[in-house]
Amino acid sequence: MADKQLEDIFSKAKPIEEGTETVADLAGYQVTKAELFSHTREPAITIWPARIRFNMACLRRFPGITHIQILIHPGQKRLIIRPCLPDAPDSLRWAKGSEKERASRDMLCRIFAAKVFDLMGWDGEYRYKVMGNPAVYQNEMLFLFKLTDFELFAGGSQRHSYLPGEWRDYFGVPAERHEDSYKIDLADGYITTESV
Repeated sequence: MADKQLEDIFSKAKPIEEGTETVADLAGYQVTKAELFSHTREPAITIWPARIRFNMACLRRFPGITHIQILIHPGQKRLIIRPCLPDAPDSLRWAKGSEKERASRDMLCRIFAAKVFDLMGWDGEYRYKVMGNPAVYQNEMLFLFKLTDFELFAGGSQRHSYLPGEWRDYFGVPAERHEDSYKIDLADGYITTESV
């Protein structure tokens, strides 16, 4: 969260009353993963074996943007979307319709999806939903998707979602490492979709 936003939040907060317990250290605390809560209105990407789709919450974060570039960091298993102009190299149309009637669209990508499924060791019988987080790189607004933090959906008429088994023993990332887990450096191993 930007320093300016934090200042605004704290300036509007009520003063601490006497007798209120203070927390001296956040060591040992975990920042609870958003995936453990209902998140239908949060930015997300869903990946099927032959297509991907960004939800409307993602599109609303980039008003007026119809094209993006997708960057992948195979080592960190992260995906970044970067808004771009329609004629930019490797630009992909992620929205359809006019600005007033804009909607997300299925992006057919059998080879790309197969490569992501292979990278992640995912089962092609399922679809995977990954929450997005705003990220800034050199004053450029991006969206970061940590592919390791997914929700798995089984097919069929009723939707059942499953989270990774290793999440059973913890709530999230330790508080002291949380902010660092969302930092990005585009010069550190990210590749564009052309290279995938």
